[in-house]
Formats: sequence, C-alpha cells, structure tokens
Amino acid sequence: MEELINYLKKKGCSKSTIESYKAINDIFLEWAASRHLEPCFIKYSELMDYVSHLKKRGISQRTVQSYMIAIAHYFESLHQSDPENHPTNPAGYLNIKSKQAKKLYPNLNREQLEALYTDYDLHLRNTKPTARASAIRNKIAVGLMVYQGLEVTTLSALQVKDVDVLNGKVSIRRGRTYNERTLALQAGQIIMLDRYINQTRKELQESFGKQDSDLLLITGYKHYREMHIRIVKRLRKQQPLLQSAHQLRASVITLWLKQYNIREVQYMAGHRRIFSTEAYLQNDMEGLKVAVDKFHPLG
Repeated sequence: MEELINYLKKKGCSKSTIESYKAINDIFLEWAASRHLEPCFIKYSELMDYVSHLKKRGISQRTVQSYMIAIAHYFESLHQSDPENHPTNPAGYLNIKSKQAKKLYPNLNREQLEALYTDYDLHLRNTKPTARASAIRNKIAVGLMVYQGLEVTTLSALQVKDVDVLNGKVSIRRGRTYNERTLALQAGQIIMLDRYINQTRKELQESFGKQDSDLLLITGYKHYREMHIRIVKRLRKQQPLLQSAHQLRASVITLWLKQYNIREVQYMAGHRRIFSTEAYLQNDMEGLKVAVDKFHPLG
C-alpha cells in the first residue's frame, strides 16, 4: 500500500483522503485474497465481479463509484511505480453510472480552450448601436470561463468590485453551491477588463438603462443566463468539439489537475468537498482511458 500512499501524496491529497482510499483498498484486497487473486493478475472481469459483490451488499451506486475511483488510483500507483509488472490499469475502462455522477466529456486541450477566447471575433456585421460593446462584454465572459473556469451562476453574480485590475485578480464571493476564492487573471484579460470597466460597461449601462447596477456583465436581458446561452451557441460554431458550457468547465478543471495538486484545484474550482474535485479525475486521469458508455453493470 506504500505505492498508493506515495502516489496520493504527490497528487496533493489530504491525510483524510489518503486514509479513506487506503481503507477502501484494504477491503478490496481482502476480497481479492479470499478469491486467491494477486494484484498483478487482476483483470477488468474481476473488478466487475467486485462491483457485483458490492451491489449484492446493498451499497449505493454513488458509493460504488467512489470505491472504484479509489481502486483505480491504487492500480495506477502500481503501474507508475512498477510498469514492468503492472503494465496496464485494469480499472481503465470502468465507469459506474450514478444519478449523482459527473457527466464525462471529451476534453478540450489548452490550445482549443485558449482559442475560444483569442479567436472570439469582435468585428460583427450587426448594426445595432450596442453590438460592439456587447461583443466586448461577451469576450470578457468567455475569458472568465476559459481561464478561471467560471460557470453561469458565478458569472451572473460577479460585481465590478470583485475585479482587481491593478493586481490582476478576480474574487468570487461564496455562493449557495460554491466556496469563495480569489483567482489570477491572465495578462490578455487585464487590458480588456480595464477598458471594459472604465468605458464599455458604462456604454452598456446607459444603453440598457442599468446605471444603478453593480454587476460586471451588463446585459439587455432579464437574466444573464439568456446571454450565456447565446455565447455558448456561438462558441460551438467556433469550436465544433464543444458540446456545452459544462464541458468547457470540465476541460478547464481537468487541465488544472495536471498542473496543480488536488487541494489547489478544489480551491480554484470553488468545490466545497474534495469528492467534487476528485470526480473530474475520471475525465483525464493519467494512465486511464475511461469509456463513457461502455459496461454499466449498475445502470
């Protein structure tokens, strides 16, 4: 179990998470031993037997899913520490369906994500007086989605005071489903945000009769979500691989998990529980290739 502990420490997992994963795998290995199975010889079919075993014991789908994530980490730790004797991860194609489970998306890579922002065209043919200003506002929103991983609820609540252009930071206040955090802005965002706040936003306030609004993203719609839907629709034309705003955020968080430890990503994503962050490891766990619609014994 030493390989697993070292692997999880490198991932930045907390002591409680490591203890939990170790306990889950201790139980799994006891089950394997009772069937005379050695870890290096365990195959996908044996893992499916274990899933069936858990199901017969009345364990919920969500709990089974968390167990299999822990077990996948165990096999990945063996693979990384001794690839010769553990050339593959037998949990690589596991996906246990659950109503609460995160949907898995094909990831957009860093270049594809950044292109959503850099290639967002501000030169529109629309002749409305607010067309140019609205396009700049929309690009601001896209940047916050691509670089800070913000979703519609967070974007709709952002206020001007939350953006510190001078220090290149944006502060997210605590919401009903997410924690507060402060995130760094990219250099390219800072210049545009400064111009937007001091000029473009004021134009939109006057055009839409919202001079008293403290919101960062001023729209002519009753709710920000209506504008957000239009932005995503345009981004999908720009990038055919993009399916939804959820996929965009999932891609950002998955990319973060390759750069930072899991606790840092939990903070950046605003997740209240580490399990929420852990779920994104399924999207692109190193060494794992998750087949989304393949083999659902609990479905």
